[in-house]
Formats: sequence, structure tokens, C-alpha cells
Amino acid sequence: MKKYGLIVFILGISLLFGSGCKKDVDKDPDPDPVLPDTLKITSFVFSGLNPVIQGVIDHKTLTITGSIPREANIRNLQVTVTHNEGATLTPPSGFSYDFINPLEFSLRKDAQSVKYTATVSYAASNKNELLAVNFPDIFRTGSISGSNIALEVPFGTNLNEVLLQLSISEHATVTPASGSLVNLSNPLQITVKAENGDEKVYNLTTNVLPQETGIRAFWIPDPSHTTFLTSIENIQQGVAQAKELNFNTLYVCAWAKTRTLYPSQTLADNSTYTSARDGMFTPNYTGISGDPLTDLIQVAHAEGLKVILWFEYGFMARWGGAPTPQNDRILAVKPHWVGINNQGQPANYNNSDYYYNAYNPEVQQFMLDLIMESVNNYDIDGIQGDDRLPAMPRNAGYDQYTVSRYMAEHNGNTPPADASNTNWVRWRVDILNQFGKDLFDAVKAAKPDVLVTNSPNPYPWAFENLMQEWPQWLQAGTVEVLSVQCYRYNISSYRYTVNEMVSYFNANSDGNLQRLAPGIILYGSAGLTDPNLVVEKMKHNRSVGLTGESFFYNVPIADERIKKVIRAMYPGPAIFPTF
Repeated sequence: MKKYGLIVFILGISLLFGSGCKKDVDKDPDPDPVLPDTLKITSFVFSGLNPVIQGVIDHKTLTITGSIPREANIRNLQVTVTHNEGATLTPPSGFSYDFINPLEFSLRKDAQSVKYTATVSYAASNKNELLAVNFPDIFRTGSISGSNIALEVPFGTNLNEVLLQLSISEHATVTPASGSLVNLSNPLQITVKAENGDEKVYNLTTNVLPQETGIRAFWIPDPSHTTFLTSIENIQQGVAQAKELNFNTLYVCAWAKTRTLYPSQTLADNSTYTSARDGMFTPNYTGISGDPLTDLIQVAHAEGLKVILWFEYGFMARWGGAPTPQNDRILAVKPHWVGINNQGQPANYNNSDYYYNAYNPEVQQFMLDLIMESVNNYDIDGIQGDDRLPAMPRNAGYDQYTVSRYMAEHNGNTPPADASNTNWVRWRVDILNQFGKDLFDAVKAAKPDVLVTNSPNPYPWAFENLMQEWPQWLQAGTVEVLSVQCYRYNISSYRYTVNEMVSYFNANSDGNLQRLAPGIILYGSAGLTDPNLVVEKMKHNRSVGLTGESFFYNVPIADERIKKVIRAMYPGPAIFPTF
């Protein structure tokens, strides 16, 4: 019996404690706070936004949450807070606060207080705009219109793998990814996905422009500036590079510093050189034929390139100092050929470019004979004068021969002391223009297919300084191709110069812009020209209808930065114009 009673007692105790444990489990461990009706934040408004945004208040958790647009400044948000009358809010309503971290707002009335924690986050952006489409390796930009993108590329562009760079709305993503290689042979879809998941699809279409017809040339100076012409190996390498970069014309220096590219009997007959070969740039050249010009023509023509001889020095005798019979091989036997200015000194431009007397018929005949020697003896495609042919410094013409001729044609009156006297300028310019006509006629009489070209400075500067009136040459039909030296070092100056050149050309010619291939400088006093500037110049040329360029000079073209530009702008060959 005692044992049975003990068991009953233990069971009773167990039931008692078990019942107590069940009560604790059912009890709410976190009961809702009981806020007095006189102590509540009733609204929390981000009043500085447009439109304003209402914060969400949770009285159970004493939290306030707000979601603001991406463009809002989370560190400077103005809030307007309403609450029960008579309570004090800290910090106060109506001011701007930094919500980069959660911020507490305390409400107090009498002896009671409550704290709300305000947390602000950015809403997922719905922006999915494509802002820019660039192809940096080919220096092209897509034109965006609505959901369509148009891209124009030159003939010959490889569309299979093109580097794509995209600019999109902030916080959005894009497919294909910016920086990827894409195939533009077919239309390309570009999808921009907003942060909130909204997508916008753009369609890119590529238009390949027709093959250009134009002159693509570069100048090759004498061997003191480049090794291009010094050996057959260098000639072959230089021509191969020109071909690979889709040039079609070489402007090759044939006359500079009283020396010639080819053996010249004309030079030997009018100088102290003892033989035709003695006056060459490279008298010891061997190569294939022993003549660098013969070898160059053969190699260039085999690759379809034109060879135009550039008579760089023209009527200029010497650079950097006055020519004398002691330092000039021509004046040593023809001292009366020196040009004289209105100060009685050797005629020069800018105290650096000193001239023979281009008004003297003997000097003119020498230059004609020198040029015709190359026309008659070689299979060249053209000859080229420049800012020194035909040209003379404006203050020149005061030598004995020119003064006597002027007096004979002006009733014994001597030339005006003012070198810029209008009639005196006109008289001398006409002599130079006539030389240009005589040169043109002589070349065409010998070989009608040989082009007569020129690379003067921009007009009217060329006229005002060096007596070159190339608009008149166009009117007279004595120049077929112009490579005006538009050497400018910023894009605005270049555009102005090119537009001015085109205006003069159209006003004085047949308007065939294929005859214009403006000169672009690749290397100046500041070093290599910015490749992006070269691109902008070439693009401007196309925008005004020009289809070719002439680059000065061959050495910078071998720089990889310039080669990248040329490959992109000349991805395929151009057709050489017919005139």
C-alpha cells in the first residue's frame, strides 16, 4: 500500500508541472507594444522629392521604411513628419537628413517616449536606355534613333569581329556585353535590361559604303629624312607597306638641295657636278637597275601604285642661309641666277627659304628641262610642284634682269619700292602663272597621260606670301590634281582651311572633288599628330565630298598608332580617278 501511494503522488506532481510548461509555450514571447494614442508618428513623407514619397510606418516594429529613386540624394533627404499633437519629435520635421544609415526619430510627451527607426533604400531603377554605340578599332559610332541603330563603315571593313563599346543607363546591364567582339555581317540585337528587370531591344544595321574613287597618297622626302629610297630592299618594304595600307599613290621627292633622285644631265650641265650621277641623292645606289627611280617605278607599278615625282625645292635654292657661289653648286657657275629682294639681299621667305630668280627665263628653262628629263626618261605617272614651284617670295624681283624687263615693259619706270604694290604684284604673278602653263603644255606635249599636279599652301595665304595663284591655275586648266597643304593642329582650324579650299576649288574649276587630296600633317614640332585628330580630319573630308588625302610623310605612317588609323579608314582599296 505504501508503495502504491508513492506512485500516485509522483504522477500527480508530473501532471502538475507538465500543465505549467504548456502554458509557457502558448504565451506570446513578443507581445505588440501598446502605444498610447497620444504618441504615434502618423505620416512620414519625403517632401523634397518630386513627386513626394510616403514612408511606410510599422507601429508594431516601430520602423519606417522608404524607397527612393536612384537619382535622389540619400544623404540629403527632406522629410515632413506628422504625429500626435503636443508631442515633441527629435530630430524635428521639415529638415533634410542623411539616411545613408538608419536614422532614429524619437517622439516624447510627458513622461512617455517612443523611438522609430527610419531606413531608406534605393528603388530598383527602370532605366534601360542605350546612350552610345562605339566601335573604337574602326573609329566609328552608331547613330541611335528610337530603337534603331545605324552604322556606316568604309568599303572593305572586316565585319566578322568588331570591338563593341556601349554606354547604357546607370545600374542597367546589356547584352552583348560592352567590350565584346561582335559580328556585324547581319543585323545585331542589343538588349538593355533595367535594374527592375524591364528590357529594351535595339536593332543595329550596318551599311557598307561604296568603294571610293580617290587619291590616297603620301610624300617620300629625300634620303636625309627617310631611308625609303636608299636601297632596293627599302623600296620594296616601303611599297609593300603602302599596298598593305591601301594607298594608291606615292609622291616621291625628285629634286631638293641641288640634288636629284635620278641621274640628271641637266643638273650636271648647270652646276659643278662632274656627271649626271654625281648630283644624285644616292650616287652609290646599286639596287636592281642601278637607278633608284627605275627600281621604284617597277616595284610600285607591279603593286598598282602611281608614282608622281615631287620637285620639292622648286625654285628654292637653299634652306637656312643665303646661297652663294661658294656654298651652292648651281650659283657657282650661274651666279646671276640668285633672286634679290627689295633690300638688295638674296630673296627669301621667312629668313629661311632662299630662292633662285624664278622670273629669269634661264632659271625657268633649267626647271623645265629638269622636269622634262624625268618625264621623257621614265614611266612616271605625274609630276608635282608645291609651295616653291612656281613660287617666289613677295619681296623678290629686284635683281638686275627682272628690273630691266619691268622697265622695258613700263616706259622705263623702275619697279615700285613697295613689294606689295598691286600692279607690281600682278605683273610678277603673271610671269609665274605663265611658267605653270608652259610646264603643263610641255608635259602634255611629251606624254599626255602624265598628270600635272601641285601641292601649294592654302589660298589666299599662298598668294600673299609666295605669289601662288592656284585658283587661276584651275581656271586656266594648268593643274589637274591639288594636294593643298592643310597642315593644321586642331580640328576647327583644319575644317576652316578645308572648307575654304573647297570653296575656291568649286568657284574656279569643274567641281570634280576627286581632284582634291588635301595634305594632312602627321608629324610636327610637338611630335606625332594625335591619331584621333587624324581620324577627325579624314571624316571631315568625307563630310564635304572629298574622297582622298595626301599625308606628310612616309616615316610617321610606319608608326603603329597611325597604321591603326589608316587600316580603319582605308580598309579596302580605292580606285584611282580618271580625269
